Amino acid sequence: MIVLTALFASCSQKETTLTLLETTDTHGRYDEFANDALIIKQMKSELGDRLILLDNGDNLQGTVFQYCSNQDAEHPNLVSQVLNYFPYDAVSVGNHDIEAGRKIFDRVYSEVKMPVLAANVIDEATGEPYFTPYIILNRDGFKIAVLGLITPYVITWVPDRLRPGLSFEQLESAAEKWVKIIQEKEHPDLMVGLFHSGYEPQVQNLPEDHPLGRENASKWVALNVPGFDIIFYGHDHRARAEKLTNINGDPVYVLNSGNRGMGLSIAEVTLRKGQKPNISISLMQTDHEQKDEQFVAMLQPYLDRAEAYKQREVAELPVDISSDDAFKGSCLWVDEIHRCQFETVEAEGIHADISMAAPLSGGKTIKAGKLTVQDFFTWYPFENALAVMALTGKEVKAFLEYAYEMKSPIYNFDSGAGIIYEVTDKNPMGERIHIISMADGTPFDMEKTYNVVMNSYRSMGGGNHLINGVGWAQEDIKNHVVWQSDRDLRSLFIDWASKKGVLDTEPLNCWKIK
Repeated sequence: MIVLTALFASCSQKETTLTLLETTDTHGRYDEFANDALIIKQMKSELGDRLILLDNGDNLQGTVFQYCSNQDAEHPNLVSQVLNYFPYDAVSVGNHDIEAGRKIFDRVYSEVKMPVLAANVIDEATGEPYFTPYIILNRDGFKIAVLGLITPYVITWVPDRLRPGLSFEQLESAAEKWVKIIQEKEHPDLMVGLFHSGYEPQVQNLPEDHPLGRENASKWVALNVPGFDIIFYGHDHRARAEKLTNINGDPVYVLNSGNRGMGLSIAEVTLRKGQKPNISISLMQTDHEQKDEQFVAMLQPYLDRAEAYKQREVAELPVDISSDDAFKGSCLWVDEIHRCQFETVEAEGIHADISMAAPLSGGKTIKAGKLTVQDFFTWYPFENALAVMALTGKEVKAFLEYAYEMKSPIYNFDSGAGIIYEVTDKNPMGERIHIISMADGTPFDMEKTYNVVMNSYRSMGGGNHLINGVGWAQEDIKNHVVWQSDRDLRSLFIDWASKKGVLDTEPLNCWKIK
């Protein structure tokens, strides 16, 4: 009896200390990640299996050399090379990973050495999760469960053709479902969430019972789904390390390392059998100058291939252009996108009456001279496709009213072409836009249905122009789609400019502020 009592006492006092480290939203900025790599490698060398390394997705889009790697089937993808370098213990899936297209993300994830987690991405052929829902990591006799989830708002940004056969469940309900499964089946000593979903809604104009739930649901889950000890999250690019208390009165620690290799989020966890984990959290800035030279050497071939691609000359730009000129009225920065959109769909046999476009980054300038591929990544940084939608004249006006109201951030500030209109800035939303005529001088008809060309992000409800502005339900948007391109808009833009040779010197002058 004495021996058994001593044995039980020994087991109950067994403890270990682990370090959990998260990176997220790197967006292909691995040239800026080399200092993170040095810290991670040093920690890995010091801690061994007591370091648990997690990544929260959004890696497959964001830089020229990541784009080049995605298009290069001859070499392993840059993302898989980086994830395998340490290696990571698990990676979750981000919306920009899905947006790279199933052909690309399937290939990349087949190359990685660690589980890829996303419990709420469903294979429509089987009804089961397409990715691994969760993993159990065994460390020194303790079980650490890591559950991966992604914001289902992917379906509002990424067209079906890029994610064929996949559906996305609400994150909140999936979290409740899988926590119960994990607790009943695995009895983990530590429960960790790895969520590609932001902290909380920045603007929540949706009803509580919306089928997609919240785009940014990490705080809600931490507070309302008991069972989690730590939630690492990403997507909103806002670094955070915070202790919350859930509805059962238990602490939940939520962390986000930020984005683009600017820092690391760290949780130090002491586990002891029969007791709640002891957790401390912190953020580490990684803006020092020291880099992992071995990591840099691994990147170099990718950088070299990308450099040759991005320096390729495309066209001549006669005058300087600035994205911030978009706030003043018609400007070349946006109007060349309009011209490209009109002429590209026309070449496909589709007539567009009106074009909508926004500058996608503020504070950007491109100098007159020879334009290279790199300039077009500055001009148009995202891999949106092109789409044509059917809108009535009333809906066109409502779209523009909303765009003007939501002009910050700048990527929501669409302007129109193919029409002539004025903006009375001092008026309230709904009374600012006065459409005078079509661009050719013919009348603009509020009741007529027009073909309107725009990028695929906007055509799927991105920015809520079609939902909160026009008034369509998310599920009805697809019924208004006339046509979509198979290629990304930046590639189409480069092709258009290359054929044109010399770009325009004057804007379209479709709108002005009174």
